[in-house]
Amino acid sequence: MNIAQNPPPIFSGEFCHALDAKNRVTIPSKWRASEADEFYVRADSSGRFLRVMPPEQFRAVGDKLNASSSISPKERAEFLRRFYSGSQHVVADKQGRMLVPDELGRALGLAGEVVLVGAFETFELWNPEAWVSTKRAGEENYERVAELIGL
Repeated sequence: MNIAQNPPPIFSGEFCHALDAKNRVTIPSKWRASEADEFYVRADSSGRFLRVMPPEQFRAVGDKLNASSSISPKERAEFLRRFYSGSQHVVADKQGRMLVPDELGRALGLAGEVVLVGAFETFELWNPEAWVSTKRAGEENYERVAELIGL
């Protein structure tokens, strides 16, 4: 007998939450799949936000890399080393709070209020001011892509 698994959540919307005294942020309930969700966190290569990935998306990065014939073995090894060594595993507690690693939070200016931004299969944590300026700067590109895909 096959038991159907719940599909992974689609991370959509924006939510403002405060980091608590232990540097934890509450993940929106509609983004949670269980009482102990696991994620991998990594500063984005732009250095502007924290990317949060469920395990299947984290693994998919390596799978995509290994499937690409245009990347040399040396480039692959260097990328894997840097990407995975710069990532940390976190587990949300029963209240849906996820620890933001101190060194990543400090480097990205994540303190007090943060914005959780849905990005389809992943989500992001932003400093509110950085999110507002990034969102404003990307409006023209968003409109162009929306038109290209018929929205």
